[in-house]
Order: sequence, then C-alpha cells, then structure tokens
Amino acid sequence: MSADFRQIPKCFGRTIRELRLKAGLSQIQLAEKADLNFNFIGSIERGEKLASIETVIRLARGLGLSGADLLRQAGL
Repeated sequence: MSADFRQIPKCFGRTIRELRLKAGLSQIQLAEKADLNFNFIGSIERGEKLASIETVIRLARGLGLSGADLLRQAGL
C-alpha cells in the first residue's frame, strides 16, 4: 500500500468505478444493489468521500464481492 494515505479515496474510487463498469452497472443500479444513494456513489468514485467500513461492505455486496476482496482489488 502506498505511504500517501491521502490517495486512498481516489484509489478506492477508481476501483469502484472500474468494477462497476466491468459489471455493466450504472451508478443508479449499483446504488440500488448496495442500498446507497447514487450521488454518494459518484462522490466515492471521484474520491471526494471516504467510504466507511459499512459502505465498503455494501459496495462489495453490490458488486458481488466480499469486503476483503474489494479492498484487496483497490490495493488497500
């Protein structure tokens, strides 16, 4: 993991966007699957918001992954 912790939100957001697109989901569809607001998904993808552990798990489930797998794919 990078020593620059300020990059975590951007890195995580990029991973969410890549996995969402790979799954063929829109932000709205992922938001419905993860029980989150689609505007919040956009903020995470842009690296504007840092996801809580609960949000990481919700996103992972929405993408068909475990929380650990999602964090691993994000390099965290």
